Amino acid sequence: MLKRNTIRISIFAVIAAVVVSTASQASPPLSVTNNLTFGSAVALPGITLPAGTYVFERDVNVNSPIVRVKSPNLQRLMFLGFTTPVTRPRGFKAPVSFGEAEAGDPIPIVAWYPVGSDRGYQFQYR
Repeated sequence: MLKRNTIRISIFAVIAAVVVSTASQASPPLSVTNNLTFGSAVALPGITLPAGTYVFERDVNVNSPIVRVKSPNLQRLMFLGFTTPVTRPRGFKAPVSFGEAEAGDPIPIVAWYPVGSDRGYQFQYR
């Protein structure tokens, strides 16, 4: 009897491992991220980002208008703010749209359009 229970438990453990493995491989990504590189300083509400590469990120599992901007190694949060969902303008392929700035001032990023998406996120300047 003991041997039969051991075999049943072993079979159950193998089946459970296969189910968990299959489910985890089929899960969708938790966030949308894009690595964006800027050749000069850019501005987001309340912050100036020096020239460099940044990770723009938004959670996809929550219907939240919050966008995060992080350092390339994801160790430093550079910006966290509310946005307004917008539709990507027809024919617009760039990942960000820029506003106008005075000479010498950083160019403000108006909206981020994740690569491959027809939706974007407009930053709220106030």
